[in-house]
Amino acid sequence: MMLYLFKRSPETPSFCSKLLRIVLLLSISCGSVAHASDVACITAGRLDSNGQWAPKFDSVRLLDGLGRAISSSKKDELKNLQTLEITEPALLSACLGDKPMTPADGSQAQTKAPVPAAKPGRVTVVGLGYPQLRVGGALVEVKVQVTADQILMLIR
Repeated sequence: MMLYLFKRSPETPSFCSKLLRIVLLLSISCGSVAHASDVACITAGRLDSNGQWAPKFDSVRLLDGLGRAISSSKKDELKNLQTLEITEPALLSACLGDKPMTPADGSQAQTKAPVPAAKPGRVTVVGLGYPQLRVGGALVEVKVQVTADQILMLIR
């Protein structure tokens, strides 16, 4: 279950604006999102070792240049991806490209803290990556252009 930390409202624009700037500054320093109008990544799903969706996230729709849905898992067809339509907040992360995922260091998970996510709606795609998983297969990592008004903070 996701909990919204804050939403922009007419009563508190300056507080929310300041808080968003602080969070984005912290995100920059931690490397999770470069800055408010730069490239970040959203995971659209996972491909198994045969290149089939396993699974494809229902909350992230892949659209071509004409606005048609792309359901294929073939990399040649995914190259036509131009836009993501997000139906619920999607976590933003640093982009790994085609590098393999780094293994966990065995340390305990940190306490739950606010993380940046893209608001539901459409975002522009600027690239694709396929970070390889140790267990086989790869993630489908979509590089998107996000602006400050397309970001919200949530606790996962």
